[in-house]
Amino acid sequence: MRVTLVNPPWQFYSPVKLMPLGLSYLGAALREEGRSQVTLLDLNVLISGPKGVLDRATRLVEATKPDVLGLSCTTVQAPFVIEFVRRFKQGNPGVPVLLGGIHASSGAREMLDLCPADVVVHSEGERTLAEVLSVLERDDWTSRLASVSGITYRSGRPSRAGAGTEAPASSSGVAIVTTEARVPIEDLDRLPFPAYDLLPPMARYQPLARKPVFSVMASRGCVHHCAFCSGSRFWHGQRWRSPENVIAEVKWLQSDYDAGFIRFEDDDLLVRRSWADRLLDLTREARVPFSCFARLDTTGPDTVAKLAAAACAEVYHGLESASPRLWGLLRKDMKSGVDLDRCRRLIRLELDAGIIPTVSAIIGIPTETRDEMRGTVDFLAQLRAMGARVQLWILTPYPDTDIVRDWKDHLAEVDRWERFGQFDVFSEAARDAYRGLVSKYRHLVPDFWMFSNEAGVEETGRLLVEARRRLIGAFDFV
Repeated sequence: MRVTLVNPPWQFYSPVKLMPLGLSYLGAALREEGRSQVTLLDLNVLISGPKGVLDRATRLVEATKPDVLGLSCTTVQAPFVIEFVRRFKQGNPGVPVLLGGIHASSGAREMLDLCPADVVVHSEGERTLAEVLSVLERDDWTSRLASVSGITYRSGRPSRAGAGTEAPASSSGVAIVTTEARVPIEDLDRLPFPAYDLLPPMARYQPLARKPVFSVMASRGCVHHCAFCSGSRFWHGQRWRSPENVIAEVKWLQSDYDAGFIRFEDDDLLVRRSWADRLLDLTREARVPFSCFARLDTTGPDTVAKLAAAACAEVYHGLESASPRLWGLLRKDMKSGVDLDRCRRLIRLELDAGIIPTVSAIIGIPTETRDEMRGTVDFLAQLRAMGARVQLWILTPYPDTDIVRDWKDHLAEVDRWERFGQFDVFSEAARDAYRGLVSKYRHLVPDFWMFSNEAGVEETGRLLVEARRRLIGAFDFV
């Protein structure tokens, strides 16, 4: 069985890209299961410009002659995925199409209504995908998918005519079924390292890099439940690899790929203190610079010293707001004793230790006042004057987040890019590539929506524009 797994194109014109971590894990897991006919197709690097994206993508995918096709689907990729699956199914109606990723997982029924995909793999995909493929090898696979936990699927195959029509795919009378949730992988150390050898060479991703940058996930998920994030729900809490297994991967990246920098992608690398101490001790021995995400309330003077000793170059903090009241509304659950003075002192310690901190905040929060918005901007300006990088965003209403459910009556339809020059999901190049699709599926695109607060949509947007001038150079990424 020929299996093609696709990372859709979205990061156009960017000279530096990262190898897709999730796709590479899936490829490695399938290879370990004994599947030798697995193709990883990273359209994000193979299609660099925004012209004719759907035509080029179709040619590249069909050239692999898949017996089964799988596509990753985050929010930024959803419009492409919907339209691409419609097009692909017109020419290949007998090829099962699988979707995975956070957007498909959170909106599985909607995605199957909007496009003729056959199965959505929820959340963590390594074991689920292997089981789905084993079922698809049977002639009667549509009746056997019920035995696979962690998926949503059609109880019958869609018709050839229905595959390319504009009508919702479920209108054919085929039932959409969600099976019981899958138990998360308990021992993450048992997973093979990502199959980067199945992707284009690193020179295609980072042509100007003297030594390449790689992403590493030392854990999956998050112990916190911030109202604007669905990460803990997607990953089912937080699970950790052993520090020894993580460093074995880092050393493998150094030896096999000449890695020069590691991006730890964990939502909070420091939340489990004893584990983090061990990891940082081993990272210090590996002598590779790295960046990480860490909450301000799990970082302290001693952890700053450990980060610096371990060659941490950059750390990203989500402050979100300078208002403790809004920390509560956003469910940041800051530890007792954490206030703005403590945050300011911590940033100073990081700067003095040679670590570049990036502090991110948001405005446009439900019930937020003018004074609270301006207080957040003022605090970011103070940190910027100290030497920190800062970011300011309008709160983005991602689907399947509690803040959307709890405050949906505060949502207003606003094109934030046209009105305020601010996007979170679609960059200017991506909007150009998917101009028609972005408009067609605008209800799926969070850039077209924002929460109203006590100050109002217009004043929130004006403050963002004003703050951008004040915080010039602020929109840096770790």
